[in-house]
Amino acid sequence: MADLLTIGTSGVLTHQTLLQTTSNNISNVNTKGYSRQDNIVYTNQTDQGTGVTMTRRVINEYAERELLRDNASVGYYSAKMDGLSSIDQIMSDKSTGLSSSITDLFGCIQSANTNPTSVANRNELMGCISNFNNRINNLGSNIQQQYLTANEKICETVDKINQLLKGIHTMNGSILSATGQHENSASYLQMLDERDSLITELSSYIDIKTVQLDSGVVNVNMISGQTLVLGDGCAELSAEPSLLDNANYSLRLSYGGGYTTLQTSVGGELQGYFDSCNQLKDLQRELGQMVWALSDKLNVQNNAGMTLVNTVGSDIYGLPEIMVSGTSSTSTMTMSFIEGKGSNVTANDYLITFGDADTYEVYEVIGDKYTKIKDGVLPAAVAGRHELEFEDLGFKVKLNGTPANHDQFLVQPTMDVAINLKTVINKPEDLGLASVVRGNQDANNMGNAVFKLNGVTSTITGSAFDIDPTQNTITLKDTAPVNIYINANGNYEVQDKGGNVIGIALANTNGANILANLQVSETDATKVYADVNTFPGYDFSITGTIHKGDKYFVEINTNGSADNSNGILLQNIEQAKIVKDTINKTATEFYSGMVSEVGTVLQISQINYDAANAKREQSELLALSSKGVELNEEAANLVKFQQCYAACAKVINAAQTIFDSLISAIH
Repeated sequence: MADLLTIGTSGVLTHQTLLQTTSNNISNVNTKGYSRQDNIVYTNQTDQGTGVTMTRRVINEYAERELLRDNASVGYYSAKMDGLSSIDQIMSDKSTGLSSSITDLFGCIQSANTNPTSVANRNELMGCISNFNNRINNLGSNIQQQYLTANEKICETVDKINQLLKGIHTMNGSILSATGQHENSASYLQMLDERDSLITELSSYIDIKTVQLDSGVVNVNMISGQTLVLGDGCAELSAEPSLLDNANYSLRLSYGGGYTTLQTSVGGELQGYFDSCNQLKDLQRELGQMVWALSDKLNVQNNAGMTLVNTVGSDIYGLPEIMVSGTSSTSTMTMSFIEGKGSNVTANDYLITFGDADTYEVYEVIGDKYTKIKDGVLPAAVAGRHELEFEDLGFKVKLNGTPANHDQFLVQPTMDVAINLKTVINKPEDLGLASVVRGNQDANNMGNAVFKLNGVTSTITGSAFDIDPTQNTITLKDTAPVNIYINANGNYEVQDKGGNVIGIALANTNGANILANLQVSETDATKVYADVNTFPGYDFSITGTIHKGDKYFVEINTNGSADNSNGILLQNIEQAKIVKDTINKTATEFYSGMVSEVGTVLQISQINYDAANAKREQSELLALSSKGVELNEEAANLVKFQQCYAACAKVINAAQTIFDSLISAIH
């Protein structure tokens, strides 16, 4: 009888637990993060009836680990595409991108050249110049807003990560306190679920791996090994702006009072936003490089033209001096571009450091790589300012005050070009469509050759021209090649204003590009001019039959407003390879490459996102196949456990009946 009572009681209690577990599963069928529970009933090793009953979570640890990795991959590609997708649409759209605007600008130049004296045509060109400027400003502002937004999301994501790390650490503490006494309870198991839900959420923001301890506590590490959560505490992340570039964030991890700047990829959404921000900033630099190369070329060429009012042409576009971020407390730095050197400008940043004895070093910055490219000694100050000119890089810097040892300045030449570009030409008559010089010939020439100006390429400092900035008038320097005389040998003798022979172009050149072919003498083939595009800044040809003694002249093109020769050169800039690259490109080609680059990055990211998302769905299904609640199975268990419970209760009832019968027999 006692055995029956023991057997029945243990059975009732065991199946009561089984019914409670099944009921808990059913009630949590729609609870996010809930793991299905089941019971293990051990054999009673000392007596009849059931033994100890243990409640546990049913999870697939392999699937759970895979899910953490897949969450990080999906989060990374989603965040990376987030910042780039809208910019890709803006850049490729005809109404917001630059391709159509560049085409319209040069179309207006071509239209103005058909009638260079037409104010209506010039006004149309002024409108295209302004529209192009506005389009550039809008695109630059959009890119800037996107990478600033990416920085904001970096900070927001870091805050979310820190909250989750604290939550995981707190839950670990609660789990540790309940271990031993309550670890078989449903509430204990649901604490594990809550902790694991926090870990799963964390895995979408940053790539992590976990270590399960026997105590129920889970240690969380970054995929690169850094500790995030241990039993004694948790790490804290922070996004810190650079001292030299407040739009450039680095990630720091602090634990136990010390901190480490993380140099490796952290994965997840956080890394996606970092990479998106870097991509957008590179895009902004490339846009600035292209814009300034084109603007500088247009400026230089317009300066080489004569306006409707017999003044030299002026700049079309302009930029203010750019303040340079630095660590110095004794000096400040500004940067500006060198006129005529826009094609030397790159899309890179440059770090300038100062040492003892006014020495300096220049490092090219590409991503996290610093390459030393220059060094020297700071030149003497003029009016309290030191100036460093880097012609091969297309910019110069000015220092107010003298920098101290270890001072650093980060020059970002093209970063804000698209945002700050301004239209500085004011009136349509200021467009220099005519050449500033023209060719003429002596009335007594015996030959029928014709003087042809090949074009003026430069009137800026270093050319053969002097410009009076107060009157905006232009004259030829005394050393300019202005007279051409056909000598007795049929060669082209070039002279300056004073009749001094500058050099000889041999007859076998047939009068083509005379200044480019000019040599010291008939017997000395040394070239007179290293680059005629710089000095004198023009060239010419004499085509046709020449005769010894014939004379030709170069003179300022006064009242030559009907001439469109400089306008043609402005128009030709559309096809000029003016933007520095592995192979120099036209502005349109370079911009198309930018659009293609963004589109390719997005396409690859989308493919990788789709693959990562499909992989995550597989991991989720695999994980849910273990821990997910299946109502049909639970309903069947409920019926089975109810029947077992009732049967065990009848065993107890039978024991009670036998007991009552024995008592009655005794009495």
